[in-house]
Amino acid sequence: MYNILLDPLPKDWNGYPIDTDFQTGIMISQCLTDDSLSDLEKFYVAAWLLFPTDSRPDNAGIGKAINWYMTDFLHDNYPEKKRNDVVMDWDIDQWRIYAAFWAQYHIDLNRTRMHWFQFMGLLTNLEECAFTRVMDIRQKEITSKMSPEEKKVYRNAKKIYEIKPPKDESITPEEQARINDFMKYANINKKKK
Repeated sequence: MYNILLDPLPKDWNGYPIDTDFQTGIMISQCLTDDSLSDLEKFYVAAWLLFPTDSRPDNAGIGKAINWYMTDFLHDNYPEKKRNDVVMDWDIDQWRIYAAFWAQYHIDLNRTRMHWFQFMGLLTNLEECAFTRVMDIRQKEITSKMSPEEKKVYRNAKKIYEIKPPKDESITPEEQARINDFMKYANINKKKK
């Protein structure tokens, strides 16, 4: 297990050089959840992004490397989520993420280079901000204990911040399960404490 307090940020996977930039991590994340790509296309695009040189492991190694790259920064044991709501989207939430990094860390994400692990560590530890509030709204469960006014407010807010499903609804249940697994491992469904 990687420890930011003790270990240098990794620059390779088992001796194979990798592209560690956070923007590469975002592109791999987008690729792996892109419903217009087949599983094979997702695999090869992610492999090409992660390994920028011709020096790559075999396909089994590439699969392990992608999983490691996308999840090794996670050290918490979050319980399984009952609902499969996606609460974050790199495109829709881009300005909220950008503003949060600028306000809290004084980091201009458009001009900086940062390791993916470092970026995800900072992203998953943001203090309350527009980004975390929108994520909270998206995952807020409307219950019978809420007043009618409160239910109305949350329904309207959820509609405003809804992440719309892809227009092509030909996703199989198996593909959706894989997407949900990735989102869980990428810590995108994390609830605020």
